[in-house]
Amino acid sequence: MTDPMTSDAAEGFATRVQQMHVPEPKADREKLLLQVGFALVVVGLILVGVGWFGASGTTIPAEQIPYAISGGAGGLGLVVVGSALITRFSLARLFRFWLARVVYEHQVQTDRTVDALGRIEDALTGGVPRPGGDPQAADGQALRHGAEPLRAESLEG
Repeated sequence: MTDPMTSDAAEGFATRVQQMHVPEPKADREKLLLQVGFALVVVGLILVGVGWFGASGTTIPAEQIPYAISGGAGGLGLVVVGSALITRFSLARLFRFWLARVVYEHQVQTDRTVDALGRIEDALTGGVPRPGGDPQAADGQALRHGAEPLRAESLEG
């Protein structure tokens, strides 16, 4: 069943969506911040390695503490910040995909529901179109054509 009002509305909606321009200025910034996140992780791991190497060269704790603080703690902080940036942008990409998938599945389910309701409407009206969506008008038109109005009891047989 193709309702002209429904198809016009759907085509109008599709046209408006295609005409909508959503700029993506954040795409380059997101890519840059993701690369910065990877760089921070690498630099942090290098600092941890340098701190460990410097602290392992001496047995005197007073000489190991500066290496542990600057290399170990600073490098660990950079690894945490870099990992947070990577996780944030990975989750954002995942959620964008998930949201697009949910919208698509919802549209498919809506299309199925509209199609099923159209088939039910055709079965209940016996193929006689309902002018203006008034169920009483469909029964009256069916009676004018000499047909008996379709009732739920007659569908069970």
